[in-house]
Amino acid sequence: MMISFLIRMESIKNKTILKLIEKYKNIWALEHLERIVGWDLHTYSPEKAIRLRSEAFAKISSLKQELFLDKNFAKLIEESKKEKNLNDSEKAVVRILSRTLREYKIYPKEFLEEYAKVISESSKVWEKAKEEKNFKIFEPYLKKVFELTLKKAEYLGYKETPYDAILDSFEEGLTCKDVENYFKELIPGLTELFKYIEGSKNFCYKHDLEQEEYDIAKMEKLNKEMLKFLDWEDKNMRLDVSSHPFTMAISNEEARITTKYLGKNFFDTYASTIHEYGHALYELNGSKLLEKTPVIGVASYSLHESQSRLWERIIATNIKFIEANLDKIKKLGKNFEKYKLQDFYKYFNIVKKSLIRTMADEVTYHFHILIRFELEKEILENKIKIEDIPKIWKEKYKKYLGVEPKNDAEGVLQDMHWGDGAIGYFPNYSIGTSISAYWLHRIEKELGKIEDLIINEEGIKKIKNWLKENLHQYASTYSLKETLALNKTKIDPSYLLAYLNKKYKSLY
Repeated sequence: MMISFLIRMESIKNKTILKLIEKYKNIWALEHLERIVGWDLHTYSPEKAIRLRSEAFAKISSLKQELFLDKNFAKLIEESKKEKNLNDSEKAVVRILSRTLREYKIYPKEFLEEYAKVISESSKVWEKAKEEKNFKIFEPYLKKVFELTLKKAEYLGYKETPYDAILDSFEEGLTCKDVENYFKELIPGLTELFKYIEGSKNFCYKHDLEQEEYDIAKMEKLNKEMLKFLDWEDKNMRLDVSSHPFTMAISNEEARITTKYLGKNFFDTYASTIHEYGHALYELNGSKLLEKTPVIGVASYSLHESQSRLWERIIATNIKFIEANLDKIKKLGKNFEKYKLQDFYKYFNIVKKSLIRTMADEVTYHFHILIRFELEKEILENKIKIEDIPKIWKEKYKKYLGVEPKNDAEGVLQDMHWGDGAIGYFPNYSIGTSISAYWLHRIEKELGKIEDLIINEEGIKKIKNWLKENLHQYASTYSLKETLALNKTKIDPSYLLAYLNKKYKSLY
């Protein structure tokens, strides 16, 4: 049974918890504004804004710590742990605030300020380094980011590897062994499938549509039309441009997404836009009963990625979805009119060894994540020096994917995540993708074949309503492992492997 049949969304009524939330609102307001400033940092802020912006971020970080460590607030959190007969929403408030309080008690104020300042600076330096294709520009900042991340792990504590503490900070309860066991199950199946594809007479390493140039204004229009088809709401969402697509959920009533335009290979921006839409939708569908509480944001990044990957890959690359939007796509220009439905379908689903994670196909994508997982673990365990990362990056890409980057921009500098301090985040992409295949399984079991649902806006709304009812509305009420257990499943790549084998053995 799905969550909705087991648990009814309940409002927060307990007097102690209500008092706790009232005091929390000062922190909520700071975080609300911090997200807006963070979005601006990656979109429209000028280069010279970074110095004072970094200092402001640092002060906000230490101010939040002060508010959390306020004697009355901290005491109220401790008292809330003793409350009996709490409903699940109330338990979640206690769980989340207790977890955050523990961290703020552990971290010195100076560490938080330094971390926030370094992350703010490094994210902008990463942009410049990528633009100039020069890792050396970013190297000292990345070194500092990893040093502070390791220090964070030491503060948090761990039993086997510092990576455990960092993984848990992104995904509650996730361990290095969890991820290693997951990849041990997943990678052999993907390797076997790729060998099948590579041996097919239909296998190819390029598609003509990859080189077709597009007008950015027309592509922007197509992106907005695709979002409209997906029931996008202008009143609480907006689409902008950044060097690396991302979503910033300001609240359950406002989400901002970005994409990028390269001028050719239009699937890149098409997929990125729909990917970020999946993130935004999850945040916006959180129950209003949880509004302005620490529960309203989505704490599980793997569940988050399960939503973005569901819309980006399982839905947006399905031949029936493409067919339903074919006329819109062909309006990109006369050079697109000559292509037929099958051409676009094969282009969207071409499988090949590649360098760029965000542009990787569904089969090889997970090797990109495995490489980053191994690198992060080895760096945090002092087995790799920062200056050696580009060299080792090339070696791992040669080993797993048989390709080597020609420059740092298509190699170690391609992702913004390390510059943002998101070390430990990457495994969520792969785990989330596996979970997206589980949601597909459930949707088809309860609503019917996905091909019949995605051909019109009515079917899209049915999928959205199902996701809201069964997952989105609960926001952070449950951790990843709790959510999966309630759904009678676990971190399990078998659903993904079944989906990929069915799709690609038919295609190839």
